[in-house]
Amino acid sequence: DELDAFVEEVRRRGRKDASFALACRPWLFNVNFFYFPPRIRRVLEARGVAVTCDSHVSGVTGGGKEDDDFVQIPDDIAQDLANVSVRLKLRLHEAGEMIIPYQPLNNQKADCFRLVLAGRKDFGVDDVRHVLDTMERYGADL
Repeated sequence: DELDAFVEEVRRRGRKDASFALACRPWLFNVNFFYFPPRIRRVLEARGVAVTCDSHVSGVTGGGKEDDDFVQIPDDIAQDLANVSVRLKLRLHEAGEMIIPYQPLNNQKADCFRLVLAGRKDFGVDDVRHVLDTMERYGADL
């Protein structure tokens, strides 16, 4: 289904170059994810923060069983990532490419993008790739 296709493509891109990562577990029709432009990927790598295809990314601090699946992003990078989300959404909107909302999740410092896949419209793998490719094209220099 569409949700599975989107989640798998985000994971595939994460395996390729860590440009995208799930922000939390998908639920119902919602996929929350982060886009990491090359500049932020380099900073994360330099600090030893691994964003893998199967990990989720979170600004949550602390421990506990539920936090074990989350990569911890330093506060300053989380703030920078929140600014990237704002600027990328604006660029995509002004270019007429897409309107994709961003939002915080509980206990996170950075905003993530949210894609809602609901309704009867077919949203295939080509559509998923178009969304992610467009985000990369417009966000590469952020």
